[in-house]
Amino acid sequence: MRELKHQHKFIIFSELFQFIKNSIVPLVIFLVSLGSKIPKKYGGDYTEVIVIIAFFVIVSALAIFKWKRNVYNVQDEGMYMKYGIFEIHERTVPFSQVHTADISSSLIQRVFNVCKLEIDTAGGDKKSEISIFLSKQEALRIKSIIFKVKENENQDEILEEKNIKKLTSSLKDLFVMATFSTRILAGFFIIFAFYSKIDDMLPKEFKKRAQGYTDNVMKGVNGVNIIKYVVILIFIILFISWVISIGLTIIKYYKFTVIREDDNIKLSYGLFNKKEVTIPVKRIQSLIIVEGIIKKSLGYFSLNVETIGYGKDKGESTMICPIAKRTVLDKFFVDILPEMNISYELEKSPRKALKGFLLFRLVPEFIVMSLVAYFAPYGYYIFLLIPILVILYYTRFIDNGLYCSDKFIVMRYRKLARETIIMQKKSVQSMEKIQNIFQKKKAVAKCKVTIAGDVVGNSYTVGYMNEDFIKDHGRF
Repeated sequence: MRELKHQHKFIIFSELFQFIKNSIVPLVIFLVSLGSKIPKKYGGDYTEVIVIIAFFVIVSALAIFKWKRNVYNVQDEGMYMKYGIFEIHERTVPFSQVHTADISSSLIQRVFNVCKLEIDTAGGDKKSEISIFLSKQEALRIKSIIFKVKENENQDEILEEKNIKKLTSSLKDLFVMATFSTRILAGFFIIFAFYSKIDDMLPKEFKKRAQGYTDNVMKGVNGVNIIKYVVILIFIILFISWVISIGLTIIKYYKFTVIREDDNIKLSYGLFNKKEVTIPVKRIQSLIIVEGIIKKSLGYFSLNVETIGYGKDKGESTMICPIAKRTVLDKFFVDILPEMNISYELEKSPRKALKGFLLFRLVPEFIVMSLVAYFAPYGYYIFLLIPILVILYYTRFIDNGLYCSDKFIVMRYRKLARETIIMQKKSVQSMEKIQNIFQKKKAVAKCKVTIAGDVVGNSYTVGYMNEDFIKDHGRF
């Protein structure tokens, strides 16, 4: 007979908050429409109070009832769940089908020693198969059963006793990551968009007075000073965006640690919302080394992994190392992921294809530039971008590379950042050659590799590779 357990009582407060958040707008509308329709002799003066009290009683009862009805049982071979209020669901998830078990806890949850355990299988749904609130000790116990790891409540003691290999991202690394993040540019445009929206919302009379005040202040100010003020304003906005970017990056990736323990890779990170993730090595389909333009020149890179049944929420869970020095890469392959520690020499795009590669990309953009130069005032300055585009596309061409062996395929290409994908051949679903009539004359083609995914496979493409090389290694 199953010994059914309840989730942590924190779920009552969580459900209560969700009920209130989802119902607050309809409740306010209901109160506004109801208050004026009830005569005073029937309690019209207290309508709002009565409704609010009744609302809290009902949602509190539903939250408590949901906690009572949501139970689970853990056995050696799987996990049983029974949940629902009006419609009862029963589900059993075999541990053999579990791909990931993530533990996360917000700042408030940590105060109550509670965390959320999310268990995923290879299904394509965005929601986890199982998502429950448990005590920290219970969550670790279930996770240890799933991945057959010895129980130990103190994770720090585990690291010391077993001398588990790990890598960490320092605050200095996160600072560099935030400094060269796209969040800075995004923050600039958000602030600019916010300013334009405020300008549209302000009353005309207020704007007229403000304009008069500005005109009085700006009297006698020459054009050079105006340019200085604009530059200072832009600098202030960029500085604010930079500070926000640093704050968000540190909050999200604080104490980012990667640990290799037996056949699992464990991630832990976060300041307020702490996450602990376990990725079975056998589920990893590919490893992606990302080198941004500026980060690469400073010797930094980041690492992502593609797995089955993992990373379904916004893609953030595929980040296995947010940023590290290039010198750490060898240590990562030796200590964390030796299964993909290979030596390889990439087959590069043939030089004979360079002319076609550049023309195919520059001609359409030159046409657009010509239209801008013709119709826009001072639009001809846009042609100054041509040397930059030539350098960018040339860099993309020389970064193209492909390697194939009996066990591995390595692809390298560049968009803005340079990406190197290392994948095991057993994970590859298909390898496809794509070629147009112009590429056929030069005996070059695109190589598209598709690996297994949750619903559809993930694909990677590298262009302008030698046609014979693709043919020789595309049969397996």
